[in-house]
Amino acid sequence: MGERLKDVQLSKTSVTEQVRTVNIQTAHCPKGCDLMCEDVKINGLNSICVKIQYKDQEGLLYIDPEFGSYKHVSEIDVPDGEIVSFSCPHCGVSLKNETETCRTCSAPVFTLILPNEGEVSGCLRKGCFDHTLNIESFEALHLRIDDEFIKVIM
Repeated sequence: MGERLKDVQLSKTSVTEQVRTVNIQTAHCPKGCDLMCEDVKINGLNSICVKIQYKDQEGLLYIDPEFGSYKHVSEIDVPDGEIVSFSCPHCGVSLKNETETCRTCSAPVFTLILPNEGEVSGCLRKGCFDHTLNIESFEALHLRIDDEFIKVIM
């Protein structure tokens, strides 16, 4: 038999934490327009482009495709705590999810469609980082594993 639990020395054990990232490689609006932008890259990856509106300002927002990262690039300045609107930069359809609100602050949320894979939802309040990734099928996941981290590519 193995060592009894009380006899195991912690110096003999090691905990390794692997970093897991999800890189979104395809995102669409509800009408099917491609939101991926090859012209603006964040961390070497194609960004997700949406139109952002705040009061009388309007511009483009380039979202970091790495789920959980907040290295976004915006053409307009929005103060923390303010609620914005997102729409498709191609057809203009709203990206607001009419059936959900943020679990953290109750603000409206947006939803991006990941065709045949699921969807990403996030809070429309600047500074609230509540977001979710819903996966329809594990068959849609592609894993790339190396020595330092595991990447789930969608």
